[in-house]
Amino acid sequence: MSITSYSELQTAIGSFMARSDLTSNIPDFITLFEEEANRKLRTRQMMVTQSTTPSSGQFDLPSDYLTWKRVTDVGSVRVDLQYVDPSYLAIRYPDSPASAPTCFTIDNGSTAGSVVKIMGTASTLVDFEYFQKVTSLSTSNTSNWLLAAHPDLYLFGSLTEANIFCKDYETAAIWKGRRDEVLDEISKLDQKTRGPSSIRVTGQTP
Repeated sequence: MSITSYSELQTAIGSFMARSDLTSNIPDFITLFEEEANRKLRTRQMMVTQSTTPSSGQFDLPSDYLTWKRVTDVGSVRVDLQYVDPSYLAIRYPDSPASAPTCFTIDNGSTAGSVVKIMGTASTLVDFEYFQKVTSLSTSNTSNWLLAAHPDLYLFGSLTEANIFCKDYETAAIWKGRRDEVLDEISKLDQKTRGPSSIRVTGQTP
């Protein structure tokens, strides 16, 4: 069975469920699985870097944001900024000095959504590296990296949601077990492909 597109995934789910009355619900099962995947997956395929110049020391979080990885001041020398708690930022820098950035936090903005706040607030280009959401499948977006690399995960996750919907909790538990097994395998594979997590010391050593 080939599962390389949104339509083929829907066909596969319908085939496994063997119920023609669920056709209109299948997109919802896929969406529910994608929400679960976004909560659990953090792989290199989800890492992106946004270059931006903060306005008055802040910029909006991207709409596809999940979690941050690194914020870097891109000056003559690249400097990774330190994360601090929002309350610390407010107490330590009440006057928002227009100095070179040294730290950042993530806080609620004045409008809907959250913002990245940089301190100091000198106008400078920063690289914001973060994990982005898996792009949802749809009739206009028929594939993404996760479906292309792990169609079995999409199938197992969607079947979990489908059987929960049908109140067949025993079968849902079976598919959930397979879904979680693949999620774990993907996370372990990602760690291996990033290389060993050893510390490398540059320069002369005694």
